[in-house]
Amino acid sequence: MKKYEILSHTADIRVKIFGKNQEDLFTNSAICLFELLTDEKVKAQKTRRIELSAARLDDLFVSWLNELISIFYSYKFLPVKYAVSVDSLSGTKKLVATISGADFNPYDNKSIKSEIKAATYHNLKIEKDKKGFMAEIVFDV
Repeated sequence: MKKYEILSHTADIRVKIFGKNQEDLFTNSAICLFELLTDEKVKAQKTRRIELSAARLDDLFVSWLNELISIFYSYKFLPVKYAVSVDSLSGTKKLVATISGADFNPYDNKSIKSEIKAATYHNLKIEKDKKGFMAEIVFDV
């Protein structure tokens, strides 16, 4: 199963992301995000833990991607490995992830392909079928 595909969009970046389960969907969305941001390859030297919760899966998905964007620009950290768990507790979706990567200054680096500002709700779609999960999301550039 492919992880994602880039779709046409007039001004921003629109992608379709695939996963056999929710954890795969969130992991593949992170892979997609950072492949859109940079060609840089780093070795995992540090880890960070992320915990998020939301009432709905689509809110959790957007929060996850925006948290990763924030970590990239604010903490100058480029993740390359992801261990993601998504659970439902009392109607709330909860994500716990450990991301591994390395220090990376996006402001000093020439290998930035696109400057992504945010994951948006514009035309956001998450669906489940027999094959697994599929999400469409637009990144504001």
